[in-house]
Amino acid sequence: MNEDLKQSVDFAYALCAEVEKTLQNTITLHKPLKQLLQTELLVYAMYLSDSDERIRHSESHFLQDYLGYDYSPGEVRSFLQKLDRDQFSRTIPYVFSLFVKADNILYERHRKISLASNALYEIYEALGIEMISIDDDVDLQEYQDLIRYLKMLRLYLDNHLDSSKNNSIVH
Repeated sequence: MNEDLKQSVDFAYALCAEVEKTLQNTITLHKPLKQLLQTELLVYAMYLSDSDERIRHSESHFLQDYLGYDYSPGEVRSFLQKLDRDQFSRTIPYVFSLFVKADNILYERHRKISLASNALYEIYEALGIEMISIDDDVDLQEYQDLIRYLKMLRLYLDNHLDSSKNNSIVH
């Protein structure tokens, strides 16, 4: 297991509390943000694990090691049968959009640049790279799905993160 990645995922969970504080009075969450992020990262990892149309035990162990979910390859496959892969690959994760919103609130209120959404992007990137390479066989489709998804997230940041639009941060 990549301990740096595990610590990064845990850091993202810790950031959720700060993002919730920033967003209070602007949105109502029905579940803790950390729980929502865990679920979104799980679906993302499952999505990538199925890109090569094979879900291996190493990939299901990845879900346990990094995200705390213990699913067999069969259970992952069963879940993914209900997932619209095309729609998923074009939809910004809700928590990701909330991180951007929180960064924008801090920027608007205090001209303070928060890098929470950029940190979350980097976690998506690192988690995705680790996921597609966990079985020591990076399939072209896995790589293309990862790159397409990351491009979507980066484009969202570029178009919606106020500090980025104002050239206040460099990526």
